[in-house]
Amino acid sequence: MKNRKNWLRMAAFMLVFGLLVVGCLSSPRAPNTFVKGSAGDTTILLREGLDFDRAFREVAFVLNRHGFETEMIQPEVGFIRTRWQRWGNQGLEVYRVRIICNFNPARTQLIVRAEAEHNVGGQWVQGYDSRAIETLRNDLNMSVGN
Repeated sequence: MKNRKNWLRMAAFMLVFGLLVVGCLSSPRAPNTFVKGSAGDTTILLREGLDFDRAFREVAFVLNRHGFETEMIQPEVGFIRTRWQRWGNQGLEVYRVRIICNFNPARTQLIVRAEAEHNVGGQWVQGYDSRAIETLRNDLNMSVGN
């Protein structure tokens, strides 16, 4: 009787352990560029003498060139937000990124944010994508920055 109880406990333990291992292996991992938290902003000083309308069009062009589709654009307040999109080799249902660009009221700075979300067990974990923000910072600095 004692051996049978031990065997049942061991079988239950192995079943739970096996399900846990399979669950961990089957859930996709976030890319290495995903950083959990609420940072990811970068500020770009606009080139002196650059017309705001031209700067705004350049920012929209750079976002489009990197495959980001505009969801909301408000030139009168200097705001662009892209749709959530797939970034890297994972599907949109697992990992997604969107970009938010704001010009300051004086039109001398551009603030860029690369929001990212990773789906873990049906719940979206918020953060930012370090590769997306670095890539956009470099390209935007070359086109509209100092």
